[in-house]
Amino acid sequence: MRRTRTYVVLGMVLLLSSLQFVSSGWAAESDVISFTSRKSGNFTLHFTNTRGEILRHITFKTPSMYGHTWSPDGGSFSYTSNTDGNNEIYVMDIRKKTQRQLTHHPSSDSGPAWSPNRKWITFVSDRRGKDDIYRMDANGENVMQLTNQGECHGPTWSPDSQSIAFTSSSEENYFIYVMGADGRRLRRLVGNMPVPGCTWSPDGKQIAFISRDAEGGMDIFSIDVNGKNLRQLTWSDQSAFISEPVWSPSGKWIAYVLTEVMIPLKPILLPKDFADPVIYIVNTVDGAGGKPIKATKELTRGFMFGTSLAWVPEGFFSVSPSAEKRATLWGKLKQTEK
Repeated sequence: MRRTRTYVVLGMVLLLSSLQFVSSGWAAESDVISFTSRKSGNFTLHFTNTRGEILRHITFKTPSMYGHTWSPDGGSFSYTSNTDGNNEIYVMDIRKKTQRQLTHHPSSDSGPAWSPNRKWITFVSDRRGKDDIYRMDANGENVMQLTNQGECHGPTWSPDSQSIAFTSSSEENYFIYVMGADGRRLRRLVGNMPVPGCTWSPDGKQIAFISRDAEGGMDIFSIDVNGKNLRQLTWSDQSAFISEPVWSPSGKWIAYVLTEVMIPLKPILLPKDFADPVIYIVNTVDGAGGKPIKATKELTRGFMFGTSLAWVPEGFFSVSPSAEKRATLWGKLKQTEK
């Protein structure tokens, strides 16, 4: 029988004493990134804007927190944690400062993605012996298996919540597939990708992903949902390892993680061969027309450990604790780290 889900008062204590909530222009900033770090020993959720200014942070006393994804209204985020010794999906309610465990399964459940209509959360699970895409209601009920091909990763929703894109591997390469929200109408979009990961544009017309450029380096590309208009958006050094592309709500930016490989020609790479990962953004508008280097910008350095990044919904900046009183939870916060 499925275990009863319980709400738990936030043992992952929010260090509110370190935060001064003030109202200003940050509430109008639509392109803000949240990312996780373990620089301080505990998992910390940091916030940065597209200028690279680091906002104050929230620290959680939890043994693990990976792959967070925001609810469309900005009031909660879902994430993966192995708090109970197994990867499970949780939801953190920012307003109530509570967490809830959504999945209770002996297999590994990870990589949640919230649908824009707030009805569903997709995730990756090996419940049938291989990694496939599953969908559940936002409250954790009605779990449904969507794929049955294995080696599936990184589901990302179309803006209308009608379709899901994801990557799946075949031998040493990854391919992007698109399917309906019910798992039907599966089709392959593009292939020959070195690593998993793709992201849907907010206008629903394009999907961005990581692929090899003409010189063998890893870069960000985009393609129309119909398979046409392939476009290279970044030109990175061959020592760069790129992952986690995420399209901003405004459609102007794609954020991604870049990790420099210290020994690029070594056959077997070990953790010590990689420098600390850094968040970059590329301007998808100015990046067109052969000027990608000017459009690419470094945002963070020295923060990240166990990387996870997401664009923050506008609703997060105005949290209403009651119907009678509206309070600004996140306004312009003083820069504390750079």
